[in-house]
Amino acid sequence: MQEALKHLVVLAQTLGKPFNVQGIPQPLALRPDDVALEDLEKLLPAPTRIRQRLTLLDVPSFVDYVTRFASPATAIFCNGPNGRTFQARFDYHTPEAAAWGDHTATYSCPLTVEWGNWKEMDRKRLPQADFAQFIEDNVKDIVQNEDDKNAPSAADMLEISRTLQAQKNITFRQGTRLDNGQVQLTYNEQIDGSAGATGQLNIPELFYIGIKPFLGGDAFLISARFRYRIAEGRLSMWYELVRPDKVLEEAYGAVRKQIHGAIGDIPLYEASI
Repeated sequence: MQEALKHLVVLAQTLGKPFNVQGIPQPLALRPDDVALEDLEKLLPAPTRIRQRLTLLDVPSFVDYVTRFASPATAIFCNGPNGRTFQARFDYHTPEAAAWGDHTATYSCPLTVEWGNWKEMDRKRLPQADFAQFIEDNVKDIVQNEDDKNAPSAADMLEISRTLQAQKNITFRQGTRLDNGQVQLTYNEQIDGSAGATGQLNIPELFYIGIKPFLGGDAFLISARFRYRIAEGRLSMWYELVRPDKVLEEAYGAVRKQIHGAIGDIPLYEASI
């Protein structure tokens, strides 16, 4: 009973005055008005630990920041090509002790404007004038592939989008009398197209774009299928990116390799962030 009274007396004497508790680096105080515990760390010359959640916009900045603040307690987590996020936790748990994890740096592989432009219009059927306008606005991204001699240049692709003329031909192949007396007709539908002032340009099956999926990352060669159709007398045109998911997967792998090669012995884990 006497020990308990002594503790109460000590606490009463600390009302409104700073005091320290073993294991807690910042001073504390009991407010006399409501006897609530108040943290006085804000009155110290410097914080007792770093509390910072920073977002970096490119790989070099992320690597520089990580190497600047890394310690034996630092760990980096990344969540694969779908999440495309790398997060460094500088005060992470160790086998010896738990930690608050208040200091983090995150890089989320921001997508480029060019990738967004091409991905947004992927597989969208457009009137010829609209498609030609899109190609003109993004013609700088169209490149030639040395391995595909039939691939159009940027200038050719622009000319094709502007001058393509298509004609639909339907030819019946046969008529078959069925058991119920009805007649079934089968036919071939063929769309012939030509482009250029005198129809001298070949209509490509594929064309190629060369862009960086991630801001500050590597550029990739991306295949796109060129498509056009006639419906109700109107010509529509579009393109289909070939496995854009694999492009992002490769781009993520390149970023992961770059970060892993630059952080030295800091552990890097694939995890859900």
